[in-house]
Amino acid sequence: MHQSVPYEHVFGNVEELKSVLSSVGAERGLIKVLPKNANDKNQIYIASDFGVLFDDFDLTISERGESFSMTKNRSAPGKRIPEAVFSDFAWRRSDGVLVPAKRVKAIIYTQYPEARISGLQAIDGSMPASLSVAYAKEHGDAKRVLVLARLPLGKCVGIVCTDIGEEFAAGIAALPGMPRAAACKRLQLDTGNRQRLETELAAVLGRPLRGCRLDAYGQTLPFSGTQVCGYTLEHALGIIPNSNSDGDLYGIELKTHTQPKVTLFTPEPDGGVYVADFTAFMKTYGYPDASGDYRVTGIHRADEPCGKSGLTLRIREQHPAPDGSMQVFPYNPGTPLTPKLDRIDVALVAADGTVAASWSLQRLMNCWGAKHNEVVYIPATKVPNPDQAGLEEGYEHLVTFGERVLWCRDTTAERLLQAIADGVIYLDPAPKLHASNPSKNKRRAQWRVNDITKAAHALYARVAMKQVTAAAVPVRAAA
Repeated sequence: MHQSVPYEHVFGNVEELKSVLSSVGAERGLIKVLPKNANDKNQIYIASDFGVLFDDFDLTISERGESFSMTKNRSAPGKRIPEAVFSDFAWRRSDGVLVPAKRVKAIIYTQYPEARISGLQAIDGSMPASLSVAYAKEHGDAKRVLVLARLPLGKCVGIVCTDIGEEFAAGIAALPGMPRAAACKRLQLDTGNRQRLETELAAVLGRPLRGCRLDAYGQTLPFSGTQVCGYTLEHALGIIPNSNSDGDLYGIELKTHTQPKVTLFTPEPDGGVYVADFTAFMKTYGYPDASGDYRVTGIHRADEPCGKSGLTLRIREQHPAPDGSMQVFPYNPGTPLTPKLDRIDVALVAADGTVAASWSLQRLMNCWGAKHNEVVYIPATKVPNPDQAGLEEGYEHLVTFGERVLWCRDTTAERLLQAIADGVIYLDPAPKLHASNPSKNKRRAQWRVNDITKAAHALYARVAMKQVTAAAVPVRAAA
C-alpha cells in the first residue's frame, strides 16, 4: 500500500535542511538541483564523475546484463552497463519517518560519461511523487532539489525538496561544490563521532588487557587465536564480534596491527586461469612443498617480475582498436576513471602474455570504498600472560594497545590504483592446492603494505598521528 504521507520537504533556508540532516545522523549532504527531465523513468542525472557517489556512499558495484535498447541512446547496443547498488538507502518522509528503498542504484554510462540514480521505489511501493513522470509533466517549471545524506559507514538517506524559495535557493548556490562535480553542492556537518570514539579509546589504550572476546550474548570468553588483538579491542569497546564485520565504532573502522606491515584486504581474482581452472593455475605457476601440496607465493609488485611465480603484476586498461577489437594498454592515471570503469583490471601476467589471474576494478573497489573511508590504525603488542590464575582460566595473552594511533580519512579508487602502480600496495598470495583432498585447498590473495605509517599518505587524503589519552581528549567529547 502506498503511504499517504508525502516525501516532499519544504525548507525556508539551508539551516533548516541542516537541522534535518543532523536529526538523521548525517555527516554531510550531497545536494543536487534537478533539471526538468529528472524523473524515475529517465533516471536522475547526478554527475559525469561516478566518484562523486562512490567516495561518499557504500555501493556494491556489479554489471547489468547486456543492453540492446535501440531507443535509449545512452549506451551502444550490446554494451554492458556497470551499476552500483546502494547497500543501505532510505527515503525520509515529511513526517520524519525513514522508509527503506528496494534497490536504489547508480547506473554508470561510461561512454558519456555520466552517473544516474535509478530504482527509486521504497519497500512499500511508494516513492517521492515529485520524482515521477506525471509530476514532471504537470509541474514542468517547478524547482526540485535532491539531497543525498551520507551517514556513517556510507549509508544514505534521500531527501526531496520542493517549493524552493529564494532564500533556500540562494543558500544552496552559496555552498561549496563537490571536488569531483562543482554542480553538486556539499553541506558538511559535525556529528561529534570522532570525539566520542577518542573518548572511548582513551579509556582502553595504554594498559594491558587479557586476550578475550565477546560471544553473541555479550559474555566474555578467553581468546588466544591470531585475531586476539582485534577481538580484545572490540571486547574493551563493547563490540560483539560478527555483529559488524568491520569492527567499527561510530562508523569509523578500527584496525589493530602488531607490526608496520598490514594486510589491507583479501579479494580473490575474478578472472584469468585462476578462475577458469584453479588446479592448472597452481601447477603452472606454483611449486610443490615437502607434503606434495602446490603453493603460489612471492612478493608481486607492479611491473616487477616475481622470481618465485614468474608472473608480473600489471594494471591494464582496454581501448577499442579500429577493427573493433579491444587492445590492452598500461593504466593511465592521467585520464578520468569513470569512462573506463569497466575496462580496467589488475592482472598477474605470465611471460608469454597469459593472464594467470586478474581482479576487475569493480572487485577491488567493492573492497575499498566509502564504508572504509575513515580508519584508525592502532598498534598492539601481545605477550604471554604471566598470571598463573589467568592462564588457568584460559587467558593466554596480555594485549596492550599503543596510545599513538594513525587516524586516516578520505580515500578514492584512484588512490588505490596509484598505490598499486607505485608498488606501495603489493600482492602477497598464499593459495594452496592440496595434493589429494580438494576440500583442503586454500584460496587467499593478500594485498599488503610494508609500513602503514608511510603508505597511509598515499592511500588517504588526510592522515594524522594522534596521541589518544584521557588528557588529550577534548572535554566536550565526554558529553
